[in-house]
Amino acid sequence: MGTRRYKLLVIDDVEENRELLKRRLLQTGYDVETAQEGREGLAILHNEIIDLVLLDINMPIMDGITLLKEIRHNAVLANTPVIMLTGIEETDIALECLRAGACGYVTKPYNMDQVRQQISHCLSVQGQSPSAQ
Repeated sequence: MGTRRYKLLVIDDVEENRELLKRRLLQTGYDVETAQEGREGLAILHNEIIDLVLLDINMPIMDGITLLKEIRHNAVLANTPVIMLTGIEETDIALECLRAGACGYVTKPYNMDQVRQQISHCLSVQGQSPSAQ
């Protein structure tokens, strides 16, 4: 029986950010899906089993905080860990995200050790045992 690979969803409107995270997370041992905006990400969450979401805050159409609140208010998705991604280093925004149910908060440019640590922590908090470190 093989080790289970966790599937992550990266939602970010900037293609370079999505591709950078996807490439590095694949190298770490995760399966990775991407979406360029909130509604597309929500559709993926409804159609696939996603273990954790990495979610940009500032996006057109549906911003990350709005999407986070939708995830938390959906009975099927409510327990999916979400790590917020942002270029904004403001305590008020970070607190708003955490109050809305985010498991973590990472600022850009990404420190991949911090991203991996947050993913591992959030998966373990959800009662899962992350296989990729």
